[in-house]
Amino acid sequence: MPLLHRPPLPVRLLPGARASDNTSSTARGSAGRLLRTVTLSLIGLSVAGVGVAQSTACGSLTNNYGPHDYRDWKDLPPIDPVTNEMSPLQLVEGAHFIESCEALVYCKRGSIGADLDYTLRAFPNHHRALVSMMNYGELTKRPKPPDARYTVDCYFQRALLWRPKDTIARLLYATYLNNNKRPADAKRQLEEASRQVGDSAFTVYNVGMVALDLNEIDMAVDAARRSYGAGMRHPALKQRLMALNRWPADLVLPDDAASAPAAGASAPGSAASAALPSGAASGVAPAAAPNGAASGASMGASMGASSAHAG
Repeated sequence: MPLLHRPPLPVRLLPGARASDNTSSTARGSAGRLLRTVTLSLIGLSVAGVGVAQSTACGSLTNNYGPHDYRDWKDLPPIDPVTNEMSPLQLVEGAHFIESCEALVYCKRGSIGADLDYTLRAFPNHHRALVSMMNYGELTKRPKPPDARYTVDCYFQRALLWRPKDTIARLLYATYLNNNKRPADAKRQLEEASRQVGDSAFTVYNVGMVALDLNEIDMAVDAARRSYGAGMRHPALKQRLMALNRWPADLVLPDDAASAPAAGASAPGSAASAALPSGAASGVAPAAAPNGAASGASMGASMGASSAHAG
């Protein structure tokens, strides 16, 4: 998703947007290139006893419409096949989060900041809208983007107050904190996400990608073992670990065995790859700048879950 002709923000989460999304591959690029991408107590807030009426320094979660859990609706049809009614997510996205709005170009009902804000008040943990708001703050170089009701940091706090166990939202927050030179806070969010992640191969994979962004190599190796061992086949995490010479030698994937060269046929290839610059043999692109560091959502948005609550 183009950011007004500038490189998209960095986020390396693996995307899991529903097939019915009205988001083009171009638009998904910027909001989802998370697919590199808190406990709120880390910033002096408590996530205990979460309730809709709960208020924080970032405002109450009470809203005229919703709030709804994005994960409950993101994989469902936009139109209910039985009642023929629009889903709450489709109602909000169709009016306030159209493709060009997600790409930070043009919104349907109001300004970019106002429509992103509406979306995030109705769905506080809307992964793709969180990415767009993060990108918008970076684009405008403001902690509180124009016409947004809260700061970018507040939108992440609200998302996690609403759904503390939304691992994708937490990974996105870790990415935001790391991009804004708050590595200690980012690491704490990453560690909490790792504790919450469960067995979803997609989400564990995303933990590994963000861990690499934060230079938490051991955590990334552990995530690689868990995600690839559970059936993940997306190659980016493996490629990045290979470029660092940290891919576990004992972790052999089915594709590796199928592509292994016949005995005695590997010498020329090995010589050729040895002459390539570091990382080139594994197909790893040079590291992106902070705001393009994400290979990701490639969450947006949302990135990374195989089911409504996988993340």
